Amino acid sequence: MRKLLLMILLGCTMSVNAQFVPNTRWPYLYENFSQGTIYFAKNQKSEAQLNIHLLGNTLHYITSDGKIFESSDKDVVRVEIGNDTYWFANHKLMQVMVQRGDCALLKLVYGDFDSMTSGSGAYGSSLNSSASRDLSSLDLGGLNQPELGKMLQERNDGSEIPLETSYYFILGGKVVEANKKAVTETVGASQSDNWKKFLKENKIKWKKEESLISVLGFFTKE
Repeated sequence: MRKLLLMILLGCTMSVNAQFVPNTRWPYLYENFSQGTIYFAKNQKSEAQLNIHLLGNTLHYITSDGKIFESSDKDVVRVEIGNDTYWFANHKLMQVMVQRGDCALLKLVYGDFDSMTSGSGAYGSSLNSSASRDLSSLDLGGLNQPELGKMLQERNDGSEIPLETSYYFILGGKVVEANKKAVTETVGASQSDNWKKFLKENKIKWKKEESLISVLGFFTKE
């Protein structure tokens, strides 16, 4: 019995340690390209193997000959990758966490490349300059129409990319950063008192998804 328990615990530990982490040779949000659908205006759609490149959160797809290309966001209504739904907002793919009518809460997971291209220079000078921030120095995979086969061979050879998460709202057709100042600026004069009352009665944590869903509820009256 003890031996069985030890094997189960060891298996759980190995599973956690094997969790996917993007790196400079595989700078994608997902561990693998997955079957997905791109929905365009005028009820058109296209299916392909899709992934999200963390440099700019752009959409990449695989061609029939094993090449990787970047898809334009022109006329794209939404993108579905597996069970996840994305919208382009500010030309970046953001995951739709909650949608109510024409309002939504979006999540952006992006690579913190600034932290990878900054540090201390000679004589204490900062390397956090435009030259040191040149992302080409990271030699990111997935750019310049690479071959999938070659990338798969090198996918474990890169440096880990730290990830950051930001939230945004779609309110009145506008992309609004999920913070108190930005959201308050969207509240009309007729709702100003109700908004102040809402903030007073609810301790909003602007980095917590549950709190942001309640903020969305204020605008959708649900």
